[in-house]
Amino acid sequence: MRFSLDWLGEHVSVADAGGADGVRRLLERAGLPVESSEEAGGDVLFDVEITPNRPDAMNHRGLAREIAAMSGVPFDRGGRQRAEPASGGPPVDELSSVEIAVPRLCRRFGARVVRGVRSAGSSGRVRTRLASIGAKPINAVVDATNYALWDIGQPLHAFDLDRLRGGIVVRKAKRGEKLVTLDGVERVLEPSDVVVADADRAVSLAGIMGGLDTAVSEKTTNVLLEAAWWDPVAIRRTSRRLGMHTDASHRFERGADPEAIPEALDLAASLLLAAAGGTLAPGRIDARGSAFAHRRAVLRLERLRLLSGDKRLDLDFAAEALARLGFAIAKRSAKRLTAGIPSFRPDVAIEEDLVEEVLRVWGYDRLPSRLPATAGAGGHLEPLRLVEEKLSDEAVAAGLHETFSYPFVDREADESSFSAWLEATGTAKTPLSVANPVDASRRDLRATLLPGLLDAVSRNFRHGAREVALFEVGRSFGAEGDPSRPESFESRRFAFAVGGDVRPHWSVPVASRAADFFDVKGLFERLLEPWADPARLAWKPFRADAFAAGAAACCESAEGRLLGVAGAVSDREREKRRLPEGVCAAEILVDAIPRGGRPTRYAGYSAFPPIVADLSFAHPRDLGWQRLEAFSRGLDLPNLESLKLLDRYEGPGVAQGEVKTTIRLTFRSPERTLEQAEVNLERDRLAAALAKEFAVRI
Repeated sequence: MRFSLDWLGEHVSVADAGGADGVRRLLERAGLPVESSEEAGGDVLFDVEITPNRPDAMNHRGLAREIAAMSGVPFDRGGRQRAEPASGGPPVDELSSVEIAVPRLCRRFGARVVRGVRSAGSSGRVRTRLASIGAKPINAVVDATNYALWDIGQPLHAFDLDRLRGGIVVRKAKRGEKLVTLDGVERVLEPSDVVVADADRAVSLAGIMGGLDTAVSEKTTNVLLEAAWWDPVAIRRTSRRLGMHTDASHRFERGADPEAIPEALDLAASLLLAAAGGTLAPGRIDARGSAFAHRRAVLRLERLRLLSGDKRLDLDFAAEALARLGFAIAKRSAKRLTAGIPSFRPDVAIEEDLVEEVLRVWGYDRLPSRLPATAGAGGHLEPLRLVEEKLSDEAVAAGLHETFSYPFVDREADESSFSAWLEATGTAKTPLSVANPVDASRRDLRATLLPGLLDAVSRNFRHGAREVALFEVGRSFGAEGDPSRPESFESRRFAFAVGGDVRPHWSVPVASRAADFFDVKGLFERLLEPWADPARLAWKPFRADAFAAGAAACCESAEGRLLGVAGAVSDREREKRRLPEGVCAAEILVDAIPRGGRPTRYAGYSAFPPIVADLSFAHPRDLGWQRLEAFSRGLDLPNLESLKLLDRYEGPGVAQGEVKTTIRLTFRSPERTLEQAEVNLERDRLAAALAKEFAVRI
């Protein structure tokens, strides 16, 4: 768009802003780049690139406001304070009336009447300025409306009052209704089009172009000036359908300023009176549709400094910068301010928009340029991401494949069977829901990865897979958190599932058994081994509808912190998710994994062979393996290298309420080869101790 430097001087001191070169630099700093400039007739003309979201800058006053804000030079909003034009004769409401039948599509409609005008051209100053920016001067009436458009940004239209039949009605067009516009083309209208009509017919295509029947001409003596606010979507729809693009539609499609309507009418009326004479009818018509909401946004000092990366910024400067740009500071404290958003800035709505406005005035070139702080070479901004990557690497090494599931769920349908697990992790309360979901049946953000992972396992089975082992790294979401820290609503999770047949070792060519709880428990411990000693992990029985009774456990660290859950999927859950084979699954709380990892210690390797001894005993079912293991290790049996759970059996041959447990003891000496007799002696000592402490039956 072309702008005149001389015209800009009506609203800001161009000399104080640095002349033509200074103005150009300030506009580019404001984000309004000058594509070219040229001198013409003692004036300098700028071709400025105005982005579609800035309709406020598509006029000389708006551009001058930007120049004043960037430079700190005073801004003259009223253009040297124009005087109220003199008026006389009957008031305007006796000469015409306005009814708005579509209040949401036309929220304000203003009008003024000038009677007794003569056919004349506009003043030399008006003609020169319009011609300089490429707007062809026509006559006093049309030039007055065009001048107001380019001066303060409000499109206007002039009607020949004597050709209007009765009052004005703003309504939707009738299907098949016809209107000959100013360009001489007959337009066939649709009900989606908005028109300005009189008592008999449509006389103007709202926000786009006036009608030929009521246009001003050399014979016009009484003029009705109209200025309104039109819904951008409605104008854009009609403009595109009819292939019409005008200066007026260009602005209305992007959002005009409803508060500029009275001023634009007064300016156009003054110019018309000065050029063509006549009498201005007292008062103005100011019809209102649906009310405009008073918009506000909050700017926090913490957010301003975080997004800018500049600790020098403070709220004093932010308040001054916003005030220069036309914002009203409604509230102010030491850490935040509330700004009223001016009606001419439809592009501003949220806190980040206010930050952008402040930084435009501050100058992006003044912001520090530095690399993010790191702990050294190879540092990482998200330490937990390194944990996730290591977990993924270990899972892949164990033969699992990574999958990604949909993060949107229906809490009741997808996660109700996991409610006990959600309660344990603190995400059981109201789900975090999306206001405008892509799928209305999935409006909640997931609180666990397990449902989506099990659905992926099901799909693999249905496609013929016999051995399924999948894992997923992702985020779960809860409704409790700090709104100033969006990340507090998230938690990092690592989930995996094993189903169907499994191989006891990678070297075995064919799977030989079905996956069970101990497969996922062992993998769980293997994955956490870099950070937690598997021998110190505490496994406690856990009940949830999604897991089979007695086949699930939650894992805690030595300090009692919940680390995750593992279990066999229940028959009911298998039926719900169409799982034809048994599946065991687990989920790890990545945020709970101990920081820093385990210290690495060297232990010498014995060159002597190990000696193995097994021990079987019956005990009450509620006596957990953890208590048995802790007691056995506490005896400090000489040369004991490892103690493992080999089997737990319940059924025929075992009393009701009891289980039979088999453990394997591995002994090895660093100095000599042990004898089976001395190993058996230590095994028997352990058996006696267990019988005495827990009354087990050997």
